Amino acid sequence: MATSARFTTVDFSQFDWLNRIDADVLLDVGDLSPDLLTVPGKDVQRLLSEVVRLVLDLPRNSTPLVVWTKGDSELLIHSDQTRIQFSSGVITVTVTAECEEHGKLRIPVPIGVGTKQSPSGLVMSTFEDLEGPEELILAWRDAIQAFAWESVLEVASVLCAEVGNDKRGLPLVPGAIAAAPNKMLVQPVARFSLMPGV
Repeated sequence: MATSARFTTVDFSQFDWLNRIDADVLLDVGDLSPDLLTVPGKDVQRLLSEVVRLVLDLPRNSTPLVVWTKGDSELLIHSDQTRIQFSSGVITVTVTAECEEHGKLRIPVPIGVGTKQSPSGLVMSTFEDLEGPEELILAWRDAIQAFAWESVLEVASVLCAEVGNDKRGLPLVPGAIAAAPNKMLVQPVARFSLMPGV
């Protein structure tokens, strides 16, 4: 799980939308934090630029490029050109990829999430077919979608950890992710335990 210590270039104190919970607020297992985070798209993009490196296991200060391989195929991912946009109920992560056959291209991955009026928790969906050359999409669709999905989830996890900890001292986690025009909505919750009494 990512924590703010891993993102030293992001100064969370500058964000007026970030309401940390008071130390005397003790959230029990499954309790919601008092505030739904409403994060402007530009701030999510800033955080995403850091998070994609974590998702791709790229060390800080290393190249932003990563090569995915599958059999004889290779796909170059430009992690520093990953973009995120928001509309009502949809988060679109655009992945920039490059290969010999098609050159450099941008592949949008629309991810259906809830809205403030119709929350869907952490249920997310996307299309089976993505925009792009058919043979490239058939070969790399799953990897591209997984990268986009994990990036969204990791951004939400980092945001929730910044809100505070539960009564056990564990960072809060996302209980719901939603979208509004130019905004990401995240509901931090105290994590559930899979072990009785913990």
